[in-house]
Amino acid sequence: MERLLMVIKVKPEMRNAYIAIHQNPWPEMLKAIRDAGFINELIWYFEDQSIIYFECEDGDYEAANERLRATEVCKKWDLTVGAWFAGEGVMPGKIFELNRDLATSFSLGADGDAP
Repeated sequence: MERLLMVIKVKPEMRNAYIAIHQNPWPEMLKAIRDAGFINELIWYFEDQSIIYFECEDGDYEAANERLRATEVCKKWDLTVGAWFAGEGVMPGKIFELNRDLATSFSLGADGDAP
């Protein structure tokens, strides 16, 4: 499993719309995300930053992302939401592969004992 974190800057005037669409996402988009191979996704919003954590089941984010981006619903979603981001492109932002790009400084561990 691949765990990733993406940070995207949202235009301040689009903050409420961005939050609202994620509080009531399109069911067909949720299905497309799952069908592409993403098994978990969490979104936090801090100031003008959307912080998105997601897990890719087969450990191949690039392939899962290609499958998702090929769907009509994702293209429609990107046309809607993509204009709300500050910066260039539909999905500007930094993607971190958590096990590769960011060092773990602490983990409580599954059994409750820190390693």
